[in-house]
Amino acid sequence: MKMTANDYDVIIKGGTLIDGTNTPRKFADVAIRDGRIARIGGLGNATATRIVDASGKIIAPGVVDVHTHYDAAIFWDPYCTPSGYHGMTTAVVSNCGFGFAPCKKEKAVQERYMGMMETTEQIPTAALREALPFSWESFPEWLDVVKGLGKGINVASYIPLNSLMIFVMGSVEDARDRLPTESELAEMKRLLREALEAGAIGFAFSKLNEFNSHKDHGSPMPTDAADESTAYALAEVLREMDYGVIQALVDLPMAIDNNHIAERLAEISGRPVLQNIIVPFDHIPEEIDRVLNWLDACEAKGLDCYSQALAFRTWQESRLLDWNTWDILPAFAEFSELGDDIDARVAKASDPEWRARIKEVHTVDNMTSGGGMLDNLKLITMPDASDPRIGKKFGDIAAEAGIHVVDAFFDAVVDSRCEMDFRTLSSMSQDPALFEKLYKHPRVIAGTSDGGAHIRFFSGGNFSTDLIQWLALEEKRFTLEELHHKFSMMPARLLNLVDRGALLPGFAADLMIYDPETLGYPDQYELVTDLPGGEFRRVIPAFGIDLIMVNGVVTFESGMKSTGATPGRVLVSAGVGENN
Repeated sequence: MKMTANDYDVIIKGGTLIDGTNTPRKFADVAIRDGRIARIGGLGNATATRIVDASGKIIAPGVVDVHTHYDAAIFWDPYCTPSGYHGMTTAVVSNCGFGFAPCKKEKAVQERYMGMMETTEQIPTAALREALPFSWESFPEWLDVVKGLGKGINVASYIPLNSLMIFVMGSVEDARDRLPTESELAEMKRLLREALEAGAIGFAFSKLNEFNSHKDHGSPMPTDAADESTAYALAEVLREMDYGVIQALVDLPMAIDNNHIAERLAEISGRPVLQNIIVPFDHIPEEIDRVLNWLDACEAKGLDCYSQALAFRTWQESRLLDWNTWDILPAFAEFSELGDDIDARVAKASDPEWRARIKEVHTVDNMTSGGGMLDNLKLITMPDASDPRIGKKFGDIAAEAGIHVVDAFFDAVVDSRCEMDFRTLSSMSQDPALFEKLYKHPRVIAGTSDGGAHIRFFSGGNFSTDLIQWLALEEKRFTLEELHHKFSMMPARLLNLVDRGALLPGFAADLMIYDPETLGYPDQYELVTDLPGGEFRRVIPAFGIDLIMVNGVVTFESGMKSTGATPGRVLVSAGVGENN
């Protein structure tokens, strides 16, 4: 009997296809061959090595997450979980100007980079030391190392501006405190061009002056303090190459508006600029209009600016010693800077003069950018499990005791000797109408998950699951077609990943299959100790996602069960070369 090969590798049958283009859904079978969508519909009696039954399910493109910090995690977690649980198939790394290349092959410098990553993104240095080989110096060498890793997701990377400036100028302090010389600036331009030619999708940085909670042992990060003229000079390279995008963290509600910097970068480079961040708050709804009006004004000027949204129903669960979101305020930062010195922290928390200074700055305007009011933090653990304050918000604890909320909070700090956990109620709005206004704007990018960062108290990889469940399935404010376009094709087009973000013939088969009836996530993080060296992190599982596929290979099925396959690639924008 003559044997014949199957027509396709996989056929997905019986599902509802939402292809990412924002055109109406349809019932259609999908055929995959050699990692790509080979045919949609019209399959007749075609055969496949594997048939997937998607009856009653949605077939949608994988999420392209434009704002993550999985630079380190990709070395120990090939699926970049928990984002990988929630359908992310492409992660963009080295956001905000933080990363590990270029980096001198000197132990002290490598330690400094890792320390910066811990203080800014709360990724434990102990895990970084164990996992990162630092076998690279240049950005192309780092990218080659990432290409060689077994990856369950695709990776695209900026070159981080902090790393570039430190590498060329010699130290964190020089990069922060002085202008580059003419020869140093020329070298930065050369290295940026080299990185772009090797596959960097652009460069990323923050410029928030003292308002950034990203601190380098209490001091601003280099790009936050440095003159923006360096970024302007580097933007000229993108114009010369007619290639790349710029991610610029330059705006915080009620704190600082440096959007003129993003505007100038777009003008100089002629390339897209992704401005961070836009966040909805009930007490300042006009902040949304401020950013959206700015985006409209940029478009009217012919400037290609977008805003990345940090907007979903999120929260934080934290040990006190891991909490530094409030470090945007110098008085609070004094407490965080004491590190693991518990006696010093308890003494600080007991100091009436210091508490008085905290009370002065504990206002809604200040705390909006500092993690929210202490009133809305809920105490969830104490060394004494019978403590009657457990389960209550500190605002209620203070009201019951007739004291200021700052005293209620730091009394618990003293009583527990810093061994307390608390949970935030979302400081951002929960008003779906405000979210609708934000996400309906054509220049607002969905995210910002911050995946891989702040892992001891935050887990934002579920942003896409939350927005689908809440805004589309429950509130009916968006169609699934609109949201999947926001999650996938729109960011892929912006980054010029021409064959990603949609389920069309010839496009990469990056996709997920989910049940809209059961899609969701739990109302509590899971604490797992799976980092190198046994360090812990908090993750949020996914419900209702049956299968995830990257480059035509199944990576997850039956929920969060990974297959062990690592088909991910390093992606580069069109015009640079083949993806790897």
